[in-house]
Amino acid sequence: MTRTALSLMLLWLTAGTVVKAQNAVVEETAITVECDDMKHATARYKTVVTILNEHGADNAVFVCPCSKYDKLKDFRGLVTDANGTVLRKLKESELQRTEYSPYLAVDDYRMFLNYTPPSYPVTITYEWTVESRNNLIEFPWFCPQDDYDVSVRKATYLLTAPQTMTIRHKLKNINKDVTITTDKGKQTIALELTDLPPLKKEPNSRPLRERLPMAYFAPEHYIYYGVEGRFNDWKSFGLWEYSLLQGRDALPEAVKGKLHELTNGLSSDLEKAKKIYQFLGESTRYVAILLGIGGQQPATASEVSNSGFGDCKGLTNYMRAMLQEVGIKSYYTVISTNNRRLLPDFASAGQLNHVILQVPMNGKEYWLECTNAELPFGYVHEDIAGHDAVIVSADGGRLVTLPAYADTLNLMKSEVKIDISADGDADITLQQKSDNWQYENQIPLLKMDEKERVQALRHLLSAPQMDISQLDIQPSEASITLTASVKSWKYAKTTGSRLFVPLCPIHQGYQAPKANDERTEEICIRHGYQDTDEIVLTIPEGYAIEAKPRDVTLKEDFGTFTFHMEEDGRQIRVTNSLQMHAGSFPASLYPQFVAFRKSIANLYAQKIVLKKR
Repeated sequence: MTRTALSLMLLWLTAGTVVKAQNAVVEETAITVECDDMKHATARYKTVVTILNEHGADNAVFVCPCSKYDKLKDFRGLVTDANGTVLRKLKESELQRTEYSPYLAVDDYRMFLNYTPPSYPVTITYEWTVESRNNLIEFPWFCPQDDYDVSVRKATYLLTAPQTMTIRHKLKNINKDVTITTDKGKQTIALELTDLPPLKKEPNSRPLRERLPMAYFAPEHYIYYGVEGRFNDWKSFGLWEYSLLQGRDALPEAVKGKLHELTNGLSSDLEKAKKIYQFLGESTRYVAILLGIGGQQPATASEVSNSGFGDCKGLTNYMRAMLQEVGIKSYYTVISTNNRRLLPDFASAGQLNHVILQVPMNGKEYWLECTNAELPFGYVHEDIAGHDAVIVSADGGRLVTLPAYADTLNLMKSEVKIDISADGDADITLQQKSDNWQYENQIPLLKMDEKERVQALRHLLSAPQMDISQLDIQPSEASITLTASVKSWKYAKTTGSRLFVPLCPIHQGYQAPKANDERTEEICIRHGYQDTDEIVLTIPEGYAIEAKPRDVTLKEDFGTFTFHMEEDGRQIRVTNSLQMHAGSFPASLYPQFVAFRKSIANLYAQKIVLKKR
């Protein structure tokens, strides 16, 4: 019996372990990098993956990023069944090339093979080589486990380079270190991992990228797209980035005149900056461009001005140049929309994918998203809020963490009036104001047509047979206010002389995560927020409350919830208040977390019983 067949048998026979729910097993993954000098390296790859079911089918797809400086060579693949019988050989001639990208212009392309296994289990072996020239700012990352429900039996990384080169490395979520040996003027850095258990996807856990075992390797001194550079920390990284900005801030004379025309009558720098930010949004649009020095260097301010478009680098540099023209200092800032944390002791360009602008003014820091000037001036959106960033200046790079809005500032306040008739129909008016992070969730409403907005309201309100007589969406700074008037036929259920009336027609989609007795990951709440509801129900003449819920207060480490109800003649006033706290909480609290969320869902779904007198 082959080793693969034995592995499969053990996987299927093993009961009561995490292996039981796997989708795939990486039998072997190996990366061997041979670096000849600062300009040339060859990386050889091999992966052997056993796919157990259709949920692991993505592991059969081969994708290799390439560019004019990264060439794919010597590809081959092999497909075998559980007994080791060869089902198919895959050839380089079967690869397809795509230059499809969300970017307007890009140096990169991909070679890929969309292979679908005919049955399961199946083992796929891929071997290929990538030759790189003039872009060795980093070596290939080592990430042997890149998805949930995939285990790894053996993973190796081997990097050989001249002993004269200083090679930096950093390990993340790996509990062993590399070994370094030298021989005949060469240094070899090696890392081997074995028997990595599968990572399980759990509700409200850290993002997968923060859990994966990763190893980073980079030369201190490099040549990147023909440009020589050197950095070994974030300070020196910032100096390199700053050097790429030099001479790229010159503005056309017409733009200079326009800027002074816009700002000469304004009394404060803040007013001037806001006016220029508005001008940026009105005169440019975002189009991603990854050309020139690997997409690291921005287009010149003049190019962006003349064309009217740019990527995050170009638009940020343009905004910086315009502020500079009216005497306002600002700083080009590099950040990641994916990685919340940057490795503090390992600087690398690959950890970053976005650029914003910092404007220090009157003792405050304003962060400008220049790719979307429709966002309010200084608004820190959810893709960067709380993320680490590198501020670039003539003094080098400075590692900072962007602010995140306090839980109570991410507020959604709903005011609902419900007038109920004796036959259970209801006239409902809703005014809902959403701030900051909750405002971002509502931004799609601004781009919807009337039909789409009506459909969105039908999902927001739990009211049967709705007729919508009025619907309005109004933005203001980092807030959106929705106002609606609705007629709901049979809002309350009638049974004889009784009406069963829902107290809260919103939040009906609120759900609790599934219970999990084997929870291993800490509870992660990325965004704290607060929802407050003020609901006034007017009951029909001749009816009185027969049954009603009691006031409730729930308090846990991760949040609080209060429900309060009071009567005033025919009016019933209901107040709901939910506050969820951003942060990380021990996995041991997960049963309480599930119970808390279930209780909230039940409280939102409460009814009162009215009886005809």
